[in-house]
Order: sequence, then structure tokens, then C-alpha cells
Amino acid sequence: MSALLSLPLLSYLVIPSLGTYSTSLNVLFFYLTWATLVLSHPPLKVELVGTLAIRVLLFVIPSTLFLFFDALLPSLSVRIKSQGEAALPVRSASGAFKRQRALAWWKVVAVSLGNILLGLALQAGVESLSAATLHRSALKVTTTLPSPWKLLKDVTKGFLTREVLQYYLHRYVLHSETSTAVGRLAAQHKSWHHSIRAPHSFVANYDHPIAWTLWRFIPTYIPAVLFHFHLLTYFVFLSLVSFEETFAFSGYSTVPSILLGGIAKRQDIHSKSTGAGNFGPWGLCDWAHGTNEGGFLGDDMREELEKHDVPEKAQGAVDSARAVATRKKRSKS
Repeated sequence: MSALLSLPLLSYLVIPSLGTYSTSLNVLFFYLTWATLVLSHPPLKVELVGTLAIRVLLFVIPSTLFLFFDALLPSLSVRIKSQGEAALPVRSASGAFKRQRALAWWKVVAVSLGNILLGLALQAGVESLSAATLHRSALKVTTTLPSPWKLLKDVTKGFLTREVLQYYLHRYVLHSETSTAVGRLAAQHKSWHHSIRAPHSFVANYDHPIAWTLWRFIPTYIPAVLFHFHLLTYFVFLSLVSFEETFAFSGYSTVPSILLGGIAKRQDIHSKSTGAGNFGPWGLCDWAHGTNEGGFLGDDMREELEKHDVPEKAQGAVDSARAVATRKKRSKS
């Protein structure tokens, strides 16, 4: 963990956030920090430690805070849970039922953390295989920083590829009804992941390890390898994915941003119905194949606007502007 706690990386995370430097100095500081980190540690170590840090900061810690919130303030939490009391990971109960709920709660957390560590091991395996066969790292680890435009393009390609991979693997493999090995894996996915119909954030990575690898690890990591992402680009991509997973599976009906709200709503429907639809994370492939449940992005935006009375407020602003213009015209006449 010395790479994580080294002064360059630590100062990169903390000092620029203080906002006491100009943009150009922050960019220079960022470059020097990144170059120092890359030159002072093996590329694989930088990749794995950075990946672990992102998963801890943007998934494990927020998911844990949500669990504490649900457990310590259930009367408040239940008001913003889509499925109400059923969505509380540890509900008020007594006797064997309470012990069973607690065991299930800890099992979800333990398996979720185990799968995240499994992902690190798989990542290391892919990097070792790439070094042995292609004589280069799977991800681009250099002191050169990607341009903002290049970073944006690669992240966009990553999300689109992830959408396609996760949709088809999730729908046609993990929800297969055949009697083959694929069908048996689908049964494992159902008995593990879909045993929880009212999700909380840790459920995002709770699944049979093979099933998790197929619909969580592969759709996230393979696009980065396929397009040979710069490591910083992968870190940005993984940060956004981790943030999305945390809120999509939170079970809350109120989440930041219209986009995340729609994703969370459709995921809640998928979990509650044990896989009746909504197989992709963003709903693009579901919309194209007619498997979306709970609307699409346009519906999410309309519902969010109506929730905050935006059409009425906008109409009121227009009417006020017209009234002011009419009064001015009358005063001039």
C-alpha cells in the first residue's frame, strides 16, 4: 500500500482540492504527481492499487455509509426507499428471523468485497498474460497524460461497449433457461444475486463469482483492454462505474441526477421482478430490444421535471414576463 500512501499520490488527492492554485498550476502539479508515481512504482502496482483505491473510495465506503444510515435511521430511510421497509437490509425483528437477516446482510457484504478482490486478481492475470504474449501492458501506463478530448472519447466508447456486453451476457447467459452449463450458471445467478429482491448498494457486486465475472468484471475491464485505455482514462471510467453502481443498487427513490434516478428505478424493477427486463445498466439495449421496464431516459427527464413542478414554474415565469412586457407597453402609450 506504499503507492497509495506515497506523498505524490496523497498530495494529488488532497492539495489540488483546496483550490488555492490556478488551473495551469494544478495541471502542472497533476502531471508531476502522476509522472512521479509512474516512475517510482511498477505499472502493475500502480494499476492495482489505484483500482483498489477507487473501489474503496467510491463503492465500499459509500455503500457502508448507506448501510449505517439504513440501520441507524430506519424511520427516515424507509421514506426514500423505493420498496419501503422491505428494502431495509436489517429490519426490526426478533429471534431466528433477525439472526437470519443479519447473516444474509453480512454474507452480501462479504461476497461483494470478495468479488472486488477477485476482480483485482483477474486484472493482474490479464496484465501478466498481456506482458507474456504481447510484450506490453493491457492498459497504457505512461507519464504522458491523455488529452481531455481523447479521455472523453475513450470513456464514451467504454460505456457504450459496457452497455452492449452487459446486456447480452446478462440476458442471454445469466437469464438463460436452457439445461446446459449456461443454464446451470443462470440458476446460480438467480439463487445468489436474485435472492435479494430489494437491493442495497453492496448487492451490485453480490453474485456467484463466475456470474459476477461475466456481467460485472468483463463489461467494465474488457473495453479498457480492447481500446488500450490510458490508465488514467480507466481510472476515470472505473470511478464513474463505481459511483453508478453505488446509487443504482441503493434502493433509494431519490438519487443525484436524472440519469442516475432512471438507472436506479430500472434496476429496482429488475431486482423486484427477478429479471423480467432491464438487463443493461443504462437501458439503451433494453430500449432497442423492447425489454425496458419503467421507461427510458426521456421518461426519466419528464418525471423529474414534473416532480419539481418545472413545467408549472416555467409557465409561471413566462406569464410573469408577459405581464411585465404588457405593463411597460401600456406605460409607454
